[in-house]
Amino acid sequence: MSKLPSGKAGPVGRSDFFDRVNLAWETFLTSYYWAKGKRTAPPPGSQTEFGQLLWRASPPLIHPRARVLVLYSPKAACTQVMIWFLHQLGHLRAARDFHVWPHDYRDYVYRYSELYRNAYAMDFTKFKVIRVVRDPYERTVSSYRHMLGYGFRRDSLSNRLRYWNIRNTGLSFAEFLDCLERSDLTRCNPHYRIQRHPIEDILPVHYLINVSNEDLFKRLNEIEPEIGLPRSNIAVAAADWLKELNWHKRPQNTLIDDGHLYTRRLTWENARVGPWPHYDALLTPQARERIRRCYAVDFEAYFQEPTKAPSISPAVQLESAS
Repeated sequence: MSKLPSGKAGPVGRSDFFDRVNLAWETFLTSYYWAKGKRTAPPPGSQTEFGQLLWRASPPLIHPRARVLVLYSPKAACTQVMIWFLHQLGHLRAARDFHVWPHDYRDYVYRYSELYRNAYAMDFTKFKVIRVVRDPYERTVSSYRHMLGYGFRRDSLSNRLRYWNIRNTGLSFAEFLDCLERSDLTRCNPHYRIQRHPIEDILPVHYLINVSNEDLFKRLNEIEPEIGLPRSNIAVAAADWLKELNWHKRPQNTLIDDGHLYTRRLTWENARVGPWPHYDALLTPQARERIRRCYAVDFEAYFQEPTKAPSISPAVQLESAS
């Protein structure tokens, strides 16, 4: 998973500084847990066919006590999903004390906890499955902005595009789609991987939430009593934390559509500071057709009818990356 800078977008020098600080932080954490033998010690039961899906294929979130499995994808309100899950798990304060980026707690604490590891021995046929998805059109645009603004570390697509060069030379949305069409979207970086999880071939999805046209927290509030969880109020419980994460929102100043934005090279500055185009300006008929071919599996599984680029729901306003 890519790491994001913890500072707000600003002058290039300041942002480069935060990039270096966060890379050092990520390197330290990785080295620390690798040294303790945890990075190479999968949970007992992960060698089974089902265990392999839990451990290696975009690991879902497991709430053992509530018997709930949460399937989610980066660039689909994943940060809000993570904060809600940590709240229900009782780990919200611990996660915030650990790091401002909640996915660090997931990667370096939760997945190596006894709570998580012992869950592999449970009977998952008795679990309720929550699936959170996002419209593939707007998610692809969001992935494109993430690539331009932050890159995907240790990722073949970032390496192929030579991210540190495109920071200045830019990359068009058409060129980004060229790269997606040449990628294996079942095994690539999760930020642009297909959303459908192989676990869905084994377990039924009981609750499907499309954050492109549904309010995530409102839908979760509706689901909570049905799965035995207390009703949450994340807007209050995690208000300060959510505010801290607002720096990663899509720039508010809009780049005027000149009719050529699909093939125009946008830059690192456009992605982080703005101006940034509206979704419709990039989602030309040609772009939509290409995205539909790339993510045919997702369209078939979750979006039977062609979807327009809808107005962004509150849960997706904060564009996250995990």
